[in-house]
Amino acid sequence: MPGARSKRAKRRKKKPLSDEELRELSRKHFARDFPNPKRLGCPPKGELKRLAENPRNAKESVLGHISSCSPCYRGYSRFLQAKKKKTPI
Repeated sequence: MPGARSKRAKRRKKKPLSDEELRELSRKHFARDFPNPKRLGCPPKGELKRLAENPRNAKESVLGHISSCSPCYRGYSRFLQAKKKKTPI
């Protein structure tokens, strides 16, 4: 039929994301898309701080947890930003 759309609509080609755009998209995803209002399975704040300050000495379970818990990811991010502010470049 003239003017009718096919079952597969044509997608507009988008340019690939830059590394920084991809990092920002990932940060937003982890910070928002995994709510945990009851804070089930959350490690103590000290463990989040340890992960930010010295990742080699942190528990692997904490790293796994922040990838599925937005509140803990945000807490980890705050500790990481504080560490970056203290560290001279």
